[in-house]
Amino acid sequence: MVSDNDAGAISILEKADSVMTLLGKVGEASASEIAAAVHEPVSSTYRLLNSLTALGWVDAGSQRGRYRLGLDVLQVGSLLEDRLDVRRSIFPVLQALRDRTRNTSFLCFRRGDKAVCVERIGGRDVQDLAMRLGDSYPLYQGAAPRAILSFLPEEEREALLKRLAKRRKAGKKAPPADRVRAQIEEARALGYTVSDADVTPGIMAFGAPIFNHRGELAGAISLSGLRERILASEQDVALEVLGAARDSSAALGYAPAAERAEPIALAKGGAR
Repeated sequence: MVSDNDAGAISILEKADSVMTLLGKVGEASASEIAAAVHEPVSSTYRLLNSLTALGWVDAGSQRGRYRLGLDVLQVGSLLEDRLDVRRSIFPVLQALRDRTRNTSFLCFRRGDKAVCVERIGGRDVQDLAMRLGDSYPLYQGAAPRAILSFLPEEEREALLKRLAKRRKAGKKAPPADRVRAQIEEARALGYTVSDADVTPGIMAFGAPIFNHRGELAGAISLSGLRERILASEQDVALEVLGAARDSSAALGYAPAAERAEPIALAKGGAR
C-alpha cells in the first residue's frame, strides 16, 4: 500500500520527468509554456523549476524567463551515449575474438569499486557461466575487473587499495592489499591480467584494458574458458586478448604515441 507521502513524492517525480522530457524535445521553453504542456498551474510549475534548477537538472535559458536542461543532465546523457557507442564499436571485435578462439568473450565497465559485464558472447564449445550479462565483481576479482583496476590512474588505484586495507582491518571480506598491488604491477608490466579460477572453479580467463580517443580508460575485455584448454594454449590466448584489446581501442579512436612491436611474452609463475 502506498502512503500519502509516497504518493506525493511519486507525483513530484512524474511532474519533474514531464518537464525534463519536454525540455529535451523543444530545447528551451518559458514557465507558462511548460505549465501548459504538462497541465500544471504556472505557480506550481515555477516552484518545480526552482527545485530542478537548484539540483542542476534545469538551467536558465538564453532569454530571461526561459529554461533548458541543465549541464549535469546533459553530461549524464553524454556519458550514457558514450558507453552505448563503446558497446557498438567493440561488439564486432568481441565476436571475432570468440569465433577465433571458441571461448567466451566479455566487455566490462567500471562502476565504483566494481566492474559490471555489459557485453557477453558465449563460447562455441562450452557455455561457461563465469560472468553473465549484468553481473558485477570487485575490481580485484576476475580478469576484466582487474584489468580495469590495474590501468586506473595511480591516485585512484591507491585509494582503492587503502579501502581494501581498511575493510580487511575491520574484519570484512577483502584480499591483502599487498597481493592486489603485486597483481597490479604484473598486469601493468605485461599489459594483461590472468584470472585462474578465482571467479569460477575450473575456469581461466585473460583480460586487457581498452582506451578511448582521449587516451582514457574505457573498460576492459576478457576471454574465458575451461582451465585445461586455456593452459594448453596459454601464450596464444594472451596474444589474442592483447590483439583484441588493441583493436577495441583503435575502434574507439585511440592512437598511442608508440606501440610495442610485439606483445610482451607471457609471465611464468607471476602473481595471479
